[in-house]
Amino acid sequence: MDMQRARVYKAAGITLFSILALALPARAGMTVYGLSDVYRIRLEDLSFFIFLLLICALVFRLLWNHAVKGFNFLPKIKYLQSLCAVVVFGLLMLLILAMISGIREVLTPDAWRRQGNSYRINDPSQEPARLRSLEQLHGALVEYARQNQGRFPVHDYTSDIPQKLWESPDQLGTHYLYFSGFTTNAPSATLAAEPQNFGDRRFVLLVSGEIKTMTSEEIRQIIQKRASP
Repeated sequence: MDMQRARVYKAAGITLFSILALALPARAGMTVYGLSDVYRIRLEDLSFFIFLLLICALVFRLLWNHAVKGFNFLPKIKYLQSLCAVVVFGLLMLLILAMISGIREVLTPDAWRRQGNSYRINDPSQEPARLRSLEQLHGALVEYARQNQGRFPVHDYTSDIPQKLWESPDQLGTHYLYFSGFTTNAPSATLAAEPQNFGDRRFVLLVSGEIKTMTSEEIRQIIQKRASP
């Protein structure tokens, strides 16, 4: 048996050495196939989560087997059983957290808004900062239009306006929605709007400088109307 195993290891070693010896050298400029940055980051997050899950299963097994000493009616568990228990407990906790989030939203409708992977409360004290941010953006857009015969920027990545002004005052600094193609001769046109993570009712900026409140559905209709030929 030992001789047979040694032969298998020897054959595997020879095969690996042959593959490495016959491998062609890489040349500069050759096409490299791999995952994009988004999928690579997701794969790294997933692998880290799996690693933590395996560690938690090991810790749970050690703690359980240590705790049941002296209790003959409680059996010791193996690693696979510990892993299954950790997965089941994790799914139960996820279900409980989802139920708590749902009950919180039912009891306090429109009191929370999503920002990234978390939720923040709709605090009325944040409205002055939101209004001030839109006013600063409007000032920069009007100054741009004054220098370009009344025309606003064709896109929101122009170097004439600092990118900081395009960021809304939320936790993530999400980019404002910008509606290009207008001039100062259309004062009632919608020029910019807050991103979706500010809830269903958001502030929108008109060409005249007026700031109104619109629902997400109204903003979506404006976007569809401008996208249609």
